[in-house]
Amino acid sequence: MNTAPARAQAAASVEEFLARTRASGDFVMTNATDLDLSPDGRRVAFTAVIDTTGEPDPVRHVAVFDTDTSAIAHLGPGYAPRWDPNGRRLAWLTDRHIILRAVGTDGEPRSFEAEGGLPEYLAWRPDGGALLVGVAEYGAARSDVDGSGTLPTAPAGQESAAPLVDTGRPGTGGRSVWLLDPDSGTTQRVSPPKGTVWQAAWAGCSSILCVTSGDPSESGWYSAQLTILNAIDGTLRPLPATHTQVGLPAANPSGTRLSAVAGLMSDRGLYVGDLILIDPADGRRSTVSTGGVDVTSQCWDGDSTIVFAGMRGLDTVIGLYRADSGTTEVISVLAATCGTMVPDISARAGFVACTTSGYASPPALTLLAAGAEPVELMRFAHEGTDHVTAQGGTIERIAWQAADGVTIEGLLVSPPGPGPHPLVVNVHGGPVWAWRDEWSMHYAHTPLLASRGYAVLHPNMRGSLGRGQKFIEGGLLDMGAADAADLVAGIDALAAAGKADPERVGVTGNSYGGFMAAWLVATSDRFAAGIARSPVTDWVSQHYTSNIPGFDQICFTGDPLDPQSAYRARSPLYLADRVRTPVLLIAGAHDLATPPQQASMFHHALIEHGADSTLVIYPDEGHGVRGRAATTDQCVHMIEFFDQHLTGGRTP
Repeated sequence: MNTAPARAQAAASVEEFLARTRASGDFVMTNATDLDLSPDGRRVAFTAVIDTTGEPDPVRHVAVFDTDTSAIAHLGPGYAPRWDPNGRRLAWLTDRHIILRAVGTDGEPRSFEAEGGLPEYLAWRPDGGALLVGVAEYGAARSDVDGSGTLPTAPAGQESAAPLVDTGRPGTGGRSVWLLDPDSGTTQRVSPPKGTVWQAAWAGCSSILCVTSGDPSESGWYSAQLTILNAIDGTLRPLPATHTQVGLPAANPSGTRLSAVAGLMSDRGLYVGDLILIDPADGRRSTVSTGGVDVTSQCWDGDSTIVFAGMRGLDTVIGLYRADSGTTEVISVLAATCGTMVPDISARAGFVACTTSGYASPPALTLLAAGAEPVELMRFAHEGTDHVTAQGGTIERIAWQAADGVTIEGLLVSPPGPGPHPLVVNVHGGPVWAWRDEWSMHYAHTPLLASRGYAVLHPNMRGSLGRGQKFIEGGLLDMGAADAADLVAGIDALAAAGKADPERVGVTGNSYGGFMAAWLVATSDRFAAGIARSPVTDWVSQHYTSNIPGFDQICFTGDPLDPQSAYRARSPLYLADRVRTPVLLIAGAHDLATPPQQASMFHHALIEHGADSTLVIYPDEGHGVRGRAATTDQCVHMIEFFDQHLTGGRTP
C-alpha cells in the first residue's frame, strides 16, 4: 500500500469530502422510505431518515406530509407506517413494538409488544378490525439486503450465552403471522406452528395470501411458494407451485383478485419479475402485460386496478393495470428513478406517492397522478447535497455491443474535462438488480471517485433486471461467462470512444459484484487493480458455510463436491495462482450470506502465490459496509488503493 504520509493525505481528503456531503445541524431529514398514502390520497405517511446531533448514524422517525397544507407532522421514532382503511389511525413499528396512534388528535400513542419475536411488517384488515403482524422469531436471520447477521436471540434483558446447536433439522428462526386487535391489544398467532411465512397480505377479511416455505432458514426463501392462510382457523392451502420464485403478494380489498410478482430473484428484499394474477379459487395464474417492465412494486387501488412500478431498460416506469378490461396504462416514465433499492410506490385514490431521485437530484417526496406531471412535495436537499452535486461529476446513459451482438446498457459517471480518464468498473450486486440514475448511485464512493478524476462505469450486464427474464437467466444461471464478457466489452467501447484509459482500469463490486471483481482479476489481465467487497471466491465452501445455499443451487447444477462441476470451475480461489493484479478484499465479520472467510481464503491463497493482496475485515459490519464510520474507512482504503495502482499515487 502507500507510504504513511500518502495514506494520511488520502484519509484526510476522503474524510473531508464525506463530511461535507452530510447535513449539518440537528434533526435534518435526508430521505423518505416506506411510503403509505392515506385512503383519500391526501396525506403521505413515511419513514423519515434523519441526521441528528449526537447520533453517529441516521435515525428513523415516522412522519406525515399533508398535501393540502404542506405541513409535516413528526409522530415519533419508528418505521413502516400504515394507515387504517378510514385514514384515522396510523400503525408503525419500532425494533420490538407495534405503535398505534389516532392521527390529528392529542391522544398518546399506544404500544404493543409482538408475541414470540420481533415485528417485521404490518397490514390492516380491509375493515380495520385487525392488524396483520409479520413476526420473526428471536435469532432469525436478516436478509443480505438488510445487512445479514441475525436478529436478537432473546427478548431485551434476557440475552443468553447458550451455544448455537445445529442438528441439520429445521428448528428456530422462522417467521409467522399474528393478528393484533387494535382496540383490546390482544394478539393471536394465526399461521401454523410449522412452516415459515416470509410475506403476507390480506385477501378480503378472512383470508391472507402468503409466501411460505417449510424451511425456516434464510435459504428456504428460494423455494417458497404461494399459499392462502385461513385467518379464522389457521389452515394453509397451497396454491399450484411453479419453478419460479414469488414475492410481493397482494389482493384487492374484497379478496376476489390476487396478484404477486414471479421470476428469478437473487436476494430476499429485491423482488422482481412478471406481474401475475392468481385465481383465489384454484390458483390458476396469468401474466399481466406490462409493456416489457420488470415489476418491482405493485399494489391494488380499489377492487379492479393494480398500480405497478419497475424498470424497462434504464427507465423507471409506473403504470396501471385495469383488471376489468385487461388493459395497461403508463402513468409516468422517469429518466431518473424512485425508491431505495428498486422502484417502489404507494397508491391510493388515483394518486401515486414515491421518493424520486437522480444522480444530480437529491431525494424528493413526489406525488403523481395519471395524465399529470409529477409534483415534488418536498426535496431533501441541504448544503451536503449541494457539495455532492458540485463535485460528483456528471452522468450519462451509454450502450455497447457484446461479442454476441446483444446490446448492453449502463451509466457512466465522468469527472470534468476531456478523457481518457482512469476508469473504475463498479459491478452491482444480485446479480438480479440493476444500476439506475439515482442519488449518489447508491454508494458514497461513486461521487467521491468522480471528485478525484475517475470515470465510473455502472454496467447492467446480463443478469440485471429491466430487460426481462431471458436477460436475467443469461447472467444468473451462467455467472462468470457472458456477464463477464459484457463488462470487458464495455471497457473496450469506452476506450475506443476516448473516455477511458485502457491501461488504467480498476474493478470493484459488492456481493455478486465482489465475486465478479475477484473473477475478473483471476481470468483477465485487463485490470490494474481489483477491490472485491463481500465477495464469493469459492462456491464449494460458500454452499456449505453460507446461510443461503438455496441461491447457488439456482445458479449451478451438479454436486458442489464434484471437482468437475461449475461450483469449482467458477470459483476464483482455484485460479489464485494466475492472479497478477493487486487485490483489496473487504468483508464484514457478521456476514452470513457471503461469510468473511470467502475474502480471507482468497487473500491467503493470493499471498501464498506471490500476489499483492490486502484484507480488511470490519468487526461490526455484515453484508456490505453500512455504518458511517466503517463506510468512511472503506472509502479511504478504496481511494488509497486505486490512487496507488491506477495513478501512481497521484490524484487524477
